[in-house]
Amino acid sequence: MRTRLGIVVPSQSADVFGAALAHLEGVEARWIRYEDEAGIRAAAGQALQEVDAAFFAGPMPLDKCRDLLPEGLPVGVARLGPIDLSLALLRAREQGLPLAPASVDTFEEQVAEEFARELGLPARAMRVLAYDPGQDVEEIVAFHLEARRRHGTHYAVTGRSRVYSRLMAELDVPVLRSVPVAHSIRSAMNEVVLRAASARHSNLRFAAAVYRLLEESGLYEAGVERVNTLRMFFDAPEFAEAWVEARGDQSVLVFAHMGLLEEITRSWTAVPLVEEVRSRLGVRMAVGFGVGESARESVRHAEMAVRRAMAEGGDTGFLMSEDGLVIGPMGEAETPLRYAFKTDEESLRELSRRAGLGVATLSRLAGLERRLLGAAASAEEIGQALKVSAPSGRRIIRLLRESGLASPVGVAQESKRGRPKTLYRLDITSKLDAP
Repeated sequence: MRTRLGIVVPSQSADVFGAALAHLEGVEARWIRYEDEAGIRAAAGQALQEVDAAFFAGPMPLDKCRDLLPEGLPVGVARLGPIDLSLALLRAREQGLPLAPASVDTFEEQVAEEFARELGLPARAMRVLAYDPGQDVEEIVAFHLEARRRHGTHYAVTGRSRVYSRLMAELDVPVLRSVPVAHSIRSAMNEVVLRAASARHSNLRFAAAVYRLLEESGLYEAGVERVNTLRMFFDAPEFAEAWVEARGDQSVLVFAHMGLLEEITRSWTAVPLVEEVRSRLGVRMAVGFGVGESARESVRHAEMAVRRAMAEGGDTGFLMSEDGLVIGPMGEAETPLRYAFKTDEESLRELSRRAGLGVATLSRLAGLERRLLGAAASAEEIGQALKVSAPSGRRIIRLLRESGLASPVGVAQESKRGRPKTLYRLDITSKLDAP
């Protein structure tokens, strides 16, 4: 099955992104081109709802579309790195320009400073305006013009297409446009495509739900309740793609793939049909969801979860995952406890939007933070706990650091010859608990 990859890119840069995509197999490109930054949202709005993953030509188009992204959609970004700045400096040298002073936008200030140091240039030889989500074109253009006026810069380097057009008309020195090289783009694209394939595989894992009637009824009444309840499950459109059967212990078993149950429970926060069963039939229920590597294991986890829901008095649900972690209670009137972490759903969604991570991923990270009890962990260890690849673990750490949800606190070296690993401390629960 081919992965539908939405590529949000300025028309002027589409060729280099096309060259990067040419070597990726199993990908169906959905090009979302824009001529001007003001048109990004209009071009991307509907298209982002119809893809398996999204790839952005830079952090700016991603920030323009962040609130349009479907929850859980894998996202990749082409970021300007050291190799892109070195190529820009090489072009400046080829034009016979002195390497400094110069003005640079979009790159990280640390990258420019390291280059200046390696080239033996004076400190602050490159005036740098690092990317910020709140920047507009006017601010960046003004930065370059001011750098030329005050510091006599010999050229400007920009990663923004609209800024490039403006500077070409207004700046009296050469303007060099920087676009990530095809190799960097291809690596980032490959990573997001792999995450999309992993998510698709994850959604097809076995999952089960056990709905247990709680009322003490006579033999005849219990039979009627069971028949009426079963009919409601068969008629419910949510379970049209699921296997539903009545069991002899006043319970109904629903068997489906994980993606379906996760969708109808709104990422394990609500329990479908419980309120309807209670209002129409006057019957209270406890619900358990289970996920496992096999059909039998998912049912066993669902049965363990339903016992937890019964202990809570019913009209709620719990999920037990394949690694034994519990999420709950679920329900319209409940505040969900995700991986033994109590939080407000809207706060969790808002924090996930800010961090650029899915709600489920952030929930699992909150649970991991709780289990670590303040201890630090490496990016690899965090990735293993989330059952994602090492590159995905490093990407998650980068997003957490950028959003202030993790910070480096030291290094660890497992052997004398191995490379030291940076250790990070998570700080998610305090942000969710904050007003």
